[in-house]
Amino acid sequence: MKVTCWEPVQAHKEMMTVVWPMLKSMLMAGHRMTIEIKQSRRSTEQNAMFHSLIDKINKAMAAVGSTWTADDWKRLLIDQWAHDTNRKIGKVCPSLDGERIVQLGLQSHKFTTTESSEFIEFLLAWSALKGIDVS
Repeated sequence: MKVTCWEPVQAHKEMMTVVWPMLKSMLMAGHRMTIEIKQSRRSTEQNAMFHSLIDKINKAMAAVGSTWTADDWKRLLIDQWAHDTNRKIGKVCPSLDGERIVQLGLQSHKFTTTESSEFIEFLLAWSALKGIDVS
């Protein structure tokens, strides 16, 4: 079961009318249950927005000679945002055959709604500093 909450009164109602009755019946039937509370992941709109911004950055940079792809820019921008905001960036390690370096890092599909908003603000600010029009 997944319940999305956005304000205290609504959350309380969901807990009492939906979550608790189901949890209680499962426990009474002898099942072990796990309750997990976590912040919502990024919205579809946030995802579309930051991918649109990254695409515009990619096109602007390609116009001045960059050969990196939008995915390359996405990785670089996420890394810079994570560094600038003191987030756990990840790590690099040798490949399994020892011939390359592999980046194991922060991935946008795991962004919360708050992180997505902050990343979008970072992209807008970074673009402005670089003189890139993303409007």
